[in-house]
Amino acid sequence: MLLEEFEDVAGVIEPTDRKVIAKEEICKTIILSFNGEILKCLIESEEVYPGGCLKNLNGQFLWYVYKCDGNQVAVMTALIGAPSMIGQLEELAARGFKNFIILGSCGVLDRSIEADKIILPAAALRDEGTSYHYAPPGDEIAYDEPLLIQLEAIFDKHDIEHIRAKSWTTDAFYRETPDKVKRRLTAGAQVVDMEASAIMAWSQFRKTKVYQFFYTADYVNHHNQTWDARHNERKADVMTFFTIALTIAKELERN
Repeated sequence: MLLEEFEDVAGVIEPTDRKVIAKEEICKTIILSFNGEILKCLIESEEVYPGGCLKNLNGQFLWYVYKCDGNQVAVMTALIGAPSMIGQLEELAARGFKNFIILGSCGVLDRSIEADKIILPAAALRDEGTSYHYAPPGDEIAYDEPLLIQLEAIFDKHDIEHIRAKSWTTDAFYRETPDKVKRRLTAGAQVVDMEASAIMAWSQFRKTKVYQFFYTADYVNHHNQTWDARHNERKADVMTFFTIALTIAKELERN
């Protein structure tokens, strides 16, 4: 099997080989949001300024610098999908960013979990390809426990209600069939996403610090074979979740 060929050696092309622009502004911490609305709101409010960019054949992807309580944190839109996300993280780490706070919505498999709930992905089922190039083969991977405990301690300190859950990370958004959902539920997954297992594998392979959380969105209803976008249930302003990410960033700056 191709996905059983994990090798703990350097690649032919390493992210440190990419050209770095000298004028880029690097912060210790970067917040990456899968919801582009967050960065749009910050830009419109003029609370950020351009810090630098990554480039590929699709164009330029800028990060911005946000000043908070005397500190600076970078903010950037995260690319959707495990391969794109990991490529982005590789290049940002090579630039010199140390702490990665990642937030985005997730789908719900367990109907008891309401919309807008904060989820800490304690583990993930590896139904994507990228993680197998960063970790030995296996059906699932766990979040790095010390980082998870640190993140949970920050949430507890600031009374941020949350739950731990296992996620199902899949490459194929449109192939979440009813029977697959049932099997993933049986395997312990309560939510579904497209990057978490790869992020965990990358973080452990590169020995980086990643602090990831979800907020719940749609419900994949395998009972009725329907998709419930839950638009009427999702009441939270998206900037609420950015505030949580900013809280994490401020705590990391204190350490």
